[in-house]
Amino acid sequence: MRAQATAIDSGFHAQSERKAQAAIELLAYAAFFLFTFVAAVAVFFQLQAQEISRAERSFAQEIAFQMADQINTAFIAGSGFSQSVQITPMLLGKPYTMTISRITGATSKESGLVYVNWKGPSGQELTVSAPTVTAAYNLTPSANYVWTDSSSFTVVNSTIGTLNMTNRNGTIHFTKG
Repeated sequence: MRAQATAIDSGFHAQSERKAQAAIELLAYAAFFLFTFVAAVAVFFQLQAQEISRAERSFAQEIAFQMADQINTAFIAGSGFSQSVQITPMLLGKPYTMTISRITGATSKESGLVYVNWKGPSGQELTVSAPTVTAAYNLTPSANYVWTDSSSFTVVNSTIGTLNMTNRNGTIHFTKG
């Protein structure tokens, strides 16, 4: 009788050990797939952040080249040419500034360039630029402009809306539209 009880008891332990092993294997598989899922999500978010950064830089470059093209058109068209330029208010939902460097005493920036400045995804200050055909500019002061130094001026784009550009004897004059 004792031998029979020992056999039943060892059969019970073997069955419970198999159940415990199956539960541990199930937990191991679940942990592996959870880890794989978390790693895939992390890679996806990193790629998405890189794409947002690339899109911001590309759009900022487009804004800089559009303004440079408008300046080039005003300069090439000659004295008396006037146009109104619509300023893009935001850079993919972010505020930005546009700095246009002038000819007189350009110390901090090269003259004849349009710079677009904004804060990137991680908060760092980013800048792109586009060349213009001239660096001879004049500006009618307005509360919507911020002078940075004698060699450039900064347009606060989220508040200006339009900018009037006039060529007077080869100097491009900017006024608020």
